Amino acid sequence: MGADLAVDTVRPDQMDAELRRLWAEFRASGPAFRSPYFDLRYVLAAGAFTPGAQIAVISRRGRVEGLFAFQRRGRLIQPIAAPLTDYHGPLVRPGCAIDLARLTAALGARRFRFSGLAGTAPPKGAARRTAMIADLSKGYDAYLAGRRSDFLKDKRRRARRLAEAHGPLSFDLAGEGEEALDFILRLKRAQLRRTGQHDIFSSPWVEAFVRELAGRQEPGFGVRFATLRAGGRLIAAEMGLWSEAAYHLWFPVYDPRFARYSPGSLMTLETLRALAGQGVATVDFGAGGEAYKRDFADPGPVVWEGEVAHGGWAEAARGAADRMLSGAPRARRALSEAGGRLDRRWDCIAACEPRLDGKARAVSRALAVLARRKPRASIGIGLGLGLGIYGLLAE
Repeated sequence: MGADLAVDTVRPDQMDAELRRLWAEFRASGPAFRSPYFDLRYVLAAGAFTPGAQIAVISRRGRVEGLFAFQRRGRLIQPIAAPLTDYHGPLVRPGCAIDLARLTAALGARRFRFSGLAGTAPPKGAARRTAMIADLSKGYDAYLAGRRSDFLKDKRRRARRLAEAHGPLSFDLAGEGEEALDFILRLKRAQLRRTGQHDIFSSPWVEAFVRELAGRQEPGFGVRFATLRAGGRLIAAEMGLWSEAAYHLWFPVYDPRFARYSPGSLMTLETLRALAGQGVATVDFGAGGEAYKRDFADPGPVVWEGEVAHGGWAEAARGAADRMLSGAPRARRALSEAGGRLDRRWDCIAACEPRLDGKARAVSRALAVLARRKPRASIGIGLGLGLGIYGLLAE
């Protein structure tokens, strides 16, 4: 991104016909943008609910070279609808390179945080993550041939035992699912509270956006609800995002009382079967190394997690700490991992809670959870409090 590039911003609903045409053109330029998160219909739906949602229009001498959907949180920018948007990044004209640091500065921000940067060269220090993909392009039988036989045998045995103990199994993949959505939100919120994570659905705009999107059914785009029942009782459900031949598993949950039968895995296999029959070529399980994903999917495209920053004492402090620990790689790595966890927690709070009072309550709850779980970790709690207060003031 050279000095001759200019950056303007518009709200998503202000995109005219030409900008929408360019979005479709840039998206079609490479496989990295096939994800439903890059579908303009997803971006427009997100823009209607996400506070601070904007589109950066990157131009050179009057010609648009790139488009980037993001949200503002003070001097921090994040992908639009973060933390819900798993993959993100600027869509650019083929051959155009975007310097993310310059883009961040041009947008008047100090930091740009990302967790699934796709289709763009990563900045220095970004962590590599691999998307896990189930390839259905040759059909469901060909997909099964590539999975472990012992894994499949185990799931067939668990399905039989589940049916014997709780009644006949039934599966459905539908475009509508109010009962399934309520089930998903209830169990997901309970899981977030149980694990001490920020309850993203406690933010009104997050739940409103998810519910609005759940009701959208358009040609080639929308939400699908997978449900698994035993004896007529709903025991597992999953909300997935669909765009043309690509599908992204979004919010899978199951009733923990049925955990011994692996209901989530049984539902996922049936979901893949149904999607293959509907012409879906790839199913994305998201980036990350959770062990269960390897049973269903194989390594796919690389995405990146990290940040770009310019200015501010936080960047200077991190640089100084990095230099101080240059001769101690183990301590340097431990500090980096701890900082990454704190960054992810704070970014989630900042994304969901655009108001200062909401941020304050969320930070207070996070520190209370930490204090309960590790009552002797006074140094860590103090550090967390300091970072939380800094975030409230600086962002």
